[in-house]
Amino acid sequence: MDIQRLKTRQLLQNHIHQFFQSKTYLSVDAPLAVVTPGTEVHLNYFATSWQDHRLGQHKVYLRSSPELHLKQALSWGLERVYHLGKCFRNNGEISAWHHPEFTMLEYYQVGISLSAFMQLTEDLIRSSAEALGPLTKLSLPTVFTKISMYEAFEQWAGIELVDGDPGFAAKAMARGYQSVNADDDFETAYFKVLIDVIEPELTRHEAIFVYDYPPSQAALAKIKSGRAQRFELYLGGVELCNAFDELLSPEENLQRLKASNAQRIQLGSYPLPEDEDFLKALQSGLQDCCGNALGFDRLLALLMGLKGIGSLIPFRANQPYRQSLKTEHLDES
Repeated sequence: MDIQRLKTRQLLQNHIHQFFQSKTYLSVDAPLAVVTPGTEVHLNYFATSWQDHRLGQHKVYLRSSPELHLKQALSWGLERVYHLGKCFRNNGEISAWHHPEFTMLEYYQVGISLSAFMQLTEDLIRSSAEALGPLTKLSLPTVFTKISMYEAFEQWAGIELVDGDPGFAAKAMARGYQSVNADDDFETAYFKVLIDVIEPELTRHEAIFVYDYPPSQAALAKIKSGRAQRFELYLGGVELCNAFDELLSPEENLQRLKASNAQRIQLGSYPLPEDEDFLKALQSGLQDCCGNALGFDRLLALLMGLKGIGSLIPFRANQPYRQSLKTEHLDES
């Protein structure tokens, strides 16, 4: 492990704490072993169990995000919270930009618009580059580009994006997108075009925010005027963060969690338990707020001009990942 990279890692961590605390955010510890590790349809999780003094077994998971707990913190009456810590995802790829164990920065604020939250994120990126000084190799543009997902599909794919459109696959095939099959449902065809056409265009920009997603891609974001209120930031061609104008309704949150579980089962995966504490927190009252999940390791690598995160994660080659790493070509210098 390069000692200078360890020191630079700490430098960015220190800056992040200073940045948020200067804006009166409270750093809130969140548990690693949780009842509900996440809510995503396509993610898998590390599972284990806790044995109580009566030898009873209680299934727990390593979290993929502190999201549900930070929202609980807001329900206590806090207005600005953040957490910088480890997260875990199982059954995923090991690549230059992925790892089963990584560091995530999440921050939530009450009473802020999604556009103002976008500006806050840009301010964080710019101040982080300044904090690293000469160690920063990424040249940030004067203005971060912004585009809606609907505009992106129209401009770059030549397709009018209509959520759930049964003719979407046919339209994509008519445009010559060979990965799309005639029997693909909307979501399958959508992701194929997103990966094959939209994301390569996003990588051409030094920094670009994508906002307004189809409602089917809302996860736990609000839907306004038929569009999911969320944004992602691509920095240096890499997806860096995912932000929501958070859904408040306890009933709708529960409905979406159940729908996510139904889809997981349909895809041959396992359902996830509902987090009762999170649902109770929503019932007690959660004010309008926005939240963002940002990959710390990715941000550090991008600022340093590296091609991946592996050389920045201490002990990355340690078990249990060593054997997989031997078979991967990971150029991260």
